[in-house]
Amino acid sequence: MSDTGSSDARQRIAADRLEIHELLAAYTWALTDRDWTTWRSLFTDDAHLDYSTAGGPVCGIDEAVEWIGPTMAGFDVVIGHGGNVVVSFDGHSRATARSIYKMVMKLGGDTPTFLEACGWYDDVLTRTPDGWRISRRIEQLAYIR
Repeated sequence: MSDTGSSDARQRIAADRLEIHELLAAYTWALTDRDWTTWRSLFTDDAHLDYSTAGGPVCGIDEAVEWIGPTMAGFDVVIGHGGNVVVSFDGHSRATARSIYKMVMKLGGDTPTFLEACGWYDDVLTRTPDGWRISRRIEQLAYIR
């Protein structure tokens, strides 16, 4: 019987999928909570990020941390939702994931102005001693209104 067909292997893959789903949910909650320490902890130290379709940088994680806080500071409210996650494994320590996101943001000021952004992320994930982490994230903004 092949390793991927064994009960232990299926349980390991299921546990890895759950951990990756939790990682992607933690990313959305960190944005919503503006918890940049947690947000940073979800990435590998050498992560490559591409937020260019939404007007953001193509950069490493440290530059992304410097960008994300001030960018989100312009909004009174940020509510994010992620889903439709598809995970594929490439060996024991690498995976890819694709997920859809929708964010609603309220601009500061006396007159409520809301923005809605929707798109998807294409991610490469790496197993680290601390668990799965995002090592590459490419955002594909579908629309903003």
